[in-house]
Amino acid sequence: MDKNIETVLSYVNIVEEISGFVKLKKTGRNYTGLCPFHSEKTPSFSVNEAKGLYYCFGCGKGGNVITFLKEIRGDSFADVVDYLKNKYNIPVEYLKFRKTDSMSQAENPVKKIINLAVNFYYENLFVYVSNSRHIMNYLAERGINANVAKDFKLGYAGFGNGLTALLKSVKADLDIAADMGLLVKKDDYNKVYADRFVNKLIIPIMDRTGEPVALASRIIAREGEQLSPNFPKYINTNNSEIFIKNNTLYGLDKAIPFIKKENAAIVVEGYFDMITLYANGIKNIVATMGTALSKNHISNLSRICDEIVLLYDGDKAGINAINRGMELFREFMDSPDKNIYAACLSGGEDPDTFVRKFGSENLIKLINESKKPPVEFAIDYYVEKNKKSGIINNKAESILKSKISVIKEVVPYFKKIGNNIIFSHYVNILANKLGLNENVIRQYIQSNKSGTGTENTDYSSDAAEEISIKKEELGIEDIIVSKIFCNLVLTEYISDDIISEFSDKDAVYIIKEIQNAVKNGASQEIIKGAVEEIILETDNAEKWKRIYYSGLMSETSGKREDFKKLLMKLKVNNIDKICRDILGEIKSGNLDEEGKIIKFQELNRLKYISKEFQKKICGY
Repeated sequence: MDKNIETVLSYVNIVEEISGFVKLKKTGRNYTGLCPFHSEKTPSFSVNEAKGLYYCFGCGKGGNVITFLKEIRGDSFADVVDYLKNKYNIPVEYLKFRKTDSMSQAENPVKKIINLAVNFYYENLFVYVSNSRHIMNYLAERGINANVAKDFKLGYAGFGNGLTALLKSVKADLDIAADMGLLVKKDDYNKVYADRFVNKLIIPIMDRTGEPVALASRIIAREGEQLSPNFPKYINTNNSEIFIKNNTLYGLDKAIPFIKKENAAIVVEGYFDMITLYANGIKNIVATMGTALSKNHISNLSRICDEIVLLYDGDKAGINAINRGMELFREFMDSPDKNIYAACLSGGEDPDTFVRKFGSENLIKLINESKKPPVEFAIDYYVEKNKKSGIINNKAESILKSKISVIKEVVPYFKKIGNNIIFSHYVNILANKLGLNENVIRQYIQSNKSGTGTENTDYSSDAAEEISIKKEELGIEDIIVSKIFCNLVLTEYISDDIISEFSDKDAVYIIKEIQNAVKNGASQEIIKGAVEEIILETDNAEKWKRIYYSGLMSETSGKREDFKKLLMKLKVNNIDKICRDILGEIKSGNLDEEGKIIKFQELNRLKYISKEFQKKICGY
């Protein structure tokens, strides 16, 4: 391993870096959490702080902090090292793998273009102010001052084709800019381009590390100007290699430390809701971007906190959003340490206007007092809806009809519940709200499930599932190799005679490759770096990779005395197998008396050797 890279790794705390993406919990010597690379309910992602390694026993991804950041950020190796070097002020000299800045930018033209666009629009708003006063006036009306606007890197797209000219001047690829949704192609044959955003407020969208990945824009009318009500207020750039809309939450880069501190996140629906709440002291806040809440959004937040509150603008919008999101909430319903709640503002208020009218403290109070699990939220909504519409009154017939109406409305929500305990809990709530017998409601709901097949399913057993390699699943040869992974020098104790005792050709291959590397004078770090390549050459690479990381993450070490006993145990196991084969021959009836005597003598000799080895294993 390059010495400069070793220096970088020695300065960086892997737990600190990964904690920005995953909520980690101390478990023994390791930290565990939900894997950010695949969807799961039971944590299988493990980080070993002392060794600077991570591994997921669910999907098999693993490595050091550089590997993690490359995977999660989608950056090159050089960019990640550069980021860590600057962040931690690491005193390293020229890095031989580092390409020039111009080459690095050429590697990722999308990032180069989006950075140029963000800076261009920012200058339009704050440097060339004569053209952007109406934008600043609009922001002031929404309670957003210049400091807040600068903090969020807001900008202004004026009239004309200023961005197109800028990108041409730096020889950026205009086709890529058009694909990103920053430019439009006016003439395909003559390669004529124009700015897509004209006279718009620009809202940069950052990834969780604070790097720009996309733009949103809002049209702002000048004084006396009338806009068509059918004209879309917001227009975004397109999905790209660095931006996926349904995987990105606006403001997450700013909110992450506060979400981790509060162990809770509040999700709103608009950019200005997020900006206003953040500027007014509610900082564990993020926003969706004109799309429905997605499974990726929920999963990303659940990895860094245990509570998620979905705060919606109004009753109708709130219930529609809850309805769309029920499938997403289902997998969290039976999780004991993950809680999702919904809260809804009434009277046509949205979080932005509510905070400006009543203050952030009152909003927090309202959330804490009104937040409910999604199913309970839906039950209360439909009960209140029937009351407000006048269906519920003192007439017995109307009361009965209204109760049936409520039950019909909530059946779709109950369909999503797969855990019997949780199902019963909400049936009880609904029965109490309507003053009906629980069994009547249960029968009605289950008769309307339309064969969903989830009536008697209990998903809570998933929580007990063990994903990592268990000791009892490993054979003696597997354990020996796992010990070697922890201490490569142990291969010195394996002679050719011992190698002949192995039945697994993969194990033999791994041991011999490591032995050769040790004999050739390679350092432990270099060999460890090559172990995964060795594993990839085996027939059962996935198994050996799991054993490799399971061994590195475990609390057991590769002690020499323990290892010698393992080799003795391997010998005993093989002797016992031979003894069983000999005994089978004796019992087969295929041997004459002389043959039986010879086999009995061999059997007794082997049993004696086995007992002697067992004494050494036991230490006496």
